[in-house]
Amino acid sequence: MKRIILFITMMAFLSGSCDKWIDPDINVDPNNPTDVSMAQLLAPVEVAAAYVVGGEMARWDCAWMQQITGLQSQAADADIYIINEADVTSAWSYSLYSPAMINAKIMMEKAEAGESPHYAGVARVLMAYLLGVTTDHWGDIPYSNAFKGAEGDCTAEYDTQEEIYATIFDLLDKAITDLNAPESLFSPGAEDLIYGGDLEKWEKTAYALKARYSLHLEKRKGSSALTDALNALTNAYTGNEDNMRVPFGSAYNNSNPMYQYESERTGYYSANTTFINLLDATGDPRKAVYFNGDEGSPSGEPNLDAASIGAGYASTDSPIDLVSYSEMKFIEAEARYKLNNTDPLAIEACNEGIKASLMREGAYGDGTWFNAHRINSSSISLETIMIHKYLSSFLQVETWTDWRRTGYPVFQLAKGAVLSQIPRRYPYCDEERLYNGENMPAGLTLTDRVWWDVAK
Repeated sequence: MKRIILFITMMAFLSGSCDKWIDPDINVDPNNPTDVSMAQLLAPVEVAAAYVVGGEMARWDCAWMQQITGLQSQAADADIYIINEADVTSAWSYSLYSPAMINAKIMMEKAEAGESPHYAGVARVLMAYLLGVTTDHWGDIPYSNAFKGAEGDCTAEYDTQEEIYATIFDLLDKAITDLNAPESLFSPGAEDLIYGGDLEKWEKTAYALKARYSLHLEKRKGSSALTDALNALTNAYTGNEDNMRVPFGSAYNNSNPMYQYESERTGYYSANTTFINLLDATGDPRKAVYFNGDEGSPSGEPNLDAASIGAGYASTDSPIDLVSYSEMKFIEAEARYKLNNTDPLAIEACNEGIKASLMREGAYGDGTWFNAHRINSSSISLETIMIHKYLSSFLQVETWTDWRRTGYPVFQLAKGAVLSQIPRRYPYCDEERLYNGENMPAGLTLTDRVWWDVAK
């Protein structure tokens, strides 16, 4: 009995005074801090963006766009348009939204509170890029009411794609102002993996993204979208050195995502016959950079002898370009051609886009191939521009957007395709259906169009 009384007395003492004697930091994990600096947030956002856009999203998009072919297992499924809500959960929940967008939002808030507009500008450019990639793949997405997971609230209303595009342009306009601020308490430096703190290049990227997303709106805005894109290009990239490029390293946990995937699943992807045939038609020297071999595999017909993805794109330290100078020149060529199909500057821009791609891939040589295959007034057309952009944009998710916008290149369905047409959007992930189902748009299929993708 005395022991029971003593135990109760001790428990009463402990429960009433634990806040006085227990160290409040006893459960704090020193390896998992609750707050980090802007400098510590920047690189993870950049890497997360490149890892998902240059990894699983590139594998899906570029298989559908017949640059590569899935040979087995889930890769072969994607080749014939089998992709479900569980497949995209990692890209949506564990890359784009977290950590990428969440950290970009925190960085913006810290920069604003800490009188550091230069960091705010970089964060806004990154957020605009992430929003653009996400909405172009899914359509309506959460943003203005999102990022409440830390408060235990997993629900968020969806912004329409039209609203998201307005947000993207607003972010980019504010970013340009921030990046030109005369004073900033803190500014990015070596922790910035993309530009090493070069604010001028970040400003060029803001304008490059304005050009990209203006062009996307042509079906909605008509020729004014083309003019908007051209206006933005006057302040965008002037050479390959401006590319929004994310580097990767030799350590496996910091290696290129395509390298990681191929290392774990040898022989899952190869060259696609469609892409190989287009390269072979002119003896394009980039083929040796893109692939390790000559043979392709038709979509839906796995050829295990087909060439694997080349070292330039699937080595441990292969970089990933999120936006490129080559893309900007093809945007210019397309916009100028559509506004005036006799504009000689459209031809000049198309040729410069091809040359920039060859230079980037180290395949320009002495210029012999380029000079022999220059575009001229008799060969210029929208299809020509888009095919050359396609050949210059290996493993770039923008190729899928270009096809949805223009219809070029023209593809045959994969053999054994489970759909009657190539997908035009991703399915929403299973976590959204389970935890945010009342807000998630319902009834959409892979072949439904996103808002800007108006049927003509």
